[in-house]
Amino acid sequence: MFSDAHCDTISRILDAGQDLYENDGHVDYRRLKRQVSQIQFYAAWIDPKYEPGGCLTRCLDIIDKFYIECEKNQIPVITKPQDVDGGGAVLSVEGGSALCGRLSALRMLHKLGVRALTLTWNGRNALGDGVGEGASAGGLSTFGKSVVAEMNRLGMLVDVSHLSEKGFWDVAQASDAAFIASHSNAKRICAHQRNLTDEQIGEIVRRSGFIGINLCSDFLREGGASIDDILRHIEHMLSLGGRETVGFGADFDGVDDLPNGVGGVEDMGKIADALLHNNYDEGLVRQIMFGNLHRALKQILKN
Repeated sequence: MFSDAHCDTISRILDAGQDLYENDGHVDYRRLKRQVSQIQFYAAWIDPKYEPGGCLTRCLDIIDKFYIECEKNQIPVITKPQDVDGGGAVLSVEGGSALCGRLSALRMLHKLGVRALTLTWNGRNALGDGVGEGASAGGLSTFGKSVVAEMNRLGMLVDVSHLSEKGFWDVAQASDAAFIASHSNAKRICAHQRNLTDEQIGEIVRRSGFIGINLCSDFLREGGASIDDILRHIEHMLSLGGRETVGFGADFDGVDDLPNGVGGVEDMGKIADALLHNNYDEGLVRQIMFGNLHRALKQILKN
């Protein structure tokens, strides 16, 4: 069994004209059922090519596809803490450009069932700077800080994956609630700009948030990765106190280069087997595979 905090599957199948039940990507519902998936986050990724005027309409097109597929496959949509134990789908938005600079758009997306927002993608938007802005990257804008406050009020998951380091610490200051890094790894193990420093990991742990291990090979190890490298990132986060924090945000259908031995959602069981083979106790394996994400959802979502 497993749960996952990030995939780009709905965006991909919308553009490919495919269905969620069976497709040629990393994730489909047929394979999810075989792997006993409990909760899957589906991101509405806002490609920068839609900026500035087309971001919200693109977001709505992806949300429409999400609901069409959930209804077709009878997948429950999780919006409240009491929904978590029953399993299902969580709707997220990847890229605050979808808000078009308006808190009203955030509130309307919440009414449409969106429960998580990745504040930036790699570049700059009205909320703040992403990691792709490099050494000159700033933090959150005044609007970005107001978005974090409103998300706290609504009970939404503030997602700092892709956000600049300055932006991360602005979230830590602005947020009254725990927040998540839905698909980010440990920079100490692999020095990619998308990964988190030990200090960032420690802050998320301290606040009882959640970190999802990203299965992009480049974020796991330079020059190619394997399942052993996934375990190295998990082990490092555990060494920083992350027993109740670390899980998965695989980034399926959002990356081209997966580790050797992982072709898609059908191989998540291999990771659980590897953890057990390396003498992780069964209780900890359950926490990593699904329990920590479920705990964070119950903690942050509101009725």
